[in-house]
Amino acid sequence: MAAVVDKLVEPIAGFAPLASGAVEFVSEGRRLELTKELPNSFLVGKKRDFQSGYYFKEARALASLAKRKSATDRCPVAVVLFRDADGTRSSERGLADLKSKSIEDGFRAEGFDLGVPMVPKPKSEAWLLCALKTEPYQHCANLEDALSGNDNSPSPAKVQLAERIGALGRGIDDLADMIADGTISPSRIDMPSFNRFRTRLEEVTNRMLGRQTSAQQN
Repeated sequence: MAAVVDKLVEPIAGFAPLASGAVEFVSEGRRLELTKELPNSFLVGKKRDFQSGYYFKEARALASLAKRKSATDRCPVAVVLFRDADGTRSSERGLADLKSKSIEDGFRAEGFDLGVPMVPKPKSEAWLLCALKTEPYQHCANLEDALSGNDNSPSPAKVQLAERIGALGRGIDDLADMIADGTISPSRIDMPSFNRFRTRLEEVTNRMLGRQTSAQQN
């Protein structure tokens, strides 16, 4: 997913963030530590269940870290928080929206305007399958409903992706290289959950560069 971000940001910024060392990965364990350091000034409340409350706190923690790093480095620092929607078909219809909103609320609670929720529906494999299906990049929105985010379901997305990669003589470990060499072109993916992420990523990238998009002006 970092390679996807890299490919989308490069034409806007004029450089590749990964190659330039401008990207820092925050592990899940470190994110958990950061959430425990948060002051108890926000309660989950009745309108936010345990799961969505977790993403809210995670976004707050990363926003706080980014603000501290920005002050130290004296440059803007953005956050891309990646979480699959997951779930079963019966439960996942609203999960992507719920998780995205919880992440957005967490960024907002910290007064942070450089946050990007990255929430594939039902999971990141669907985005990648869009590029590797028999008719690449065609009618990919259907994958959001046709695939299940449950790895225990028949023919789960992970298995389908591994099969498609295998048909090309490659393996799962080659995914980042396949994005780098253009076998998978993020700029051609057209899916609702991907487009929502991409639009926000472009807005944040332009804001960091001191530019305004038409959406921001409106």
